[in-house]
Amino acid sequence: MNDHPYTLDRWATPDDPEIGSIRFADLRKIERACQGIWAIARIVGNSANEPESTGAQPLDPWVTSNLLGGIESLCDHVADLVGTALHGVQVAIGFADDENSVH
Repeated sequence: MNDHPYTLDRWATPDDPEIGSIRFADLRKIERACQGIWAIARIVGNSANEPESTGAQPLDPWVTSNLLGGIESLCDHVADLVGTALHGVQVAIGFADDENSVH
């Protein structure tokens, strides 16, 4: 089933655990970051694609640039949260962490 092009998960790696625990608080942080990304994308998209529908002036280029920088920052935050959650899962199921290994 995983080899079918419509069901293949291209982001999975062979050593991904089948089941893991993630703190619910981390999921809420990721959800809030996603809502921020969606809001910024709507603001920039509406300004770029439909300025006449609102009657407002299009956003200045520096405003658009700063909003897109905010999206990049939120994406970095999401990546950090996912990394922290995945690190917690690896430690919980007994994988050794190379950076913190003591040998």
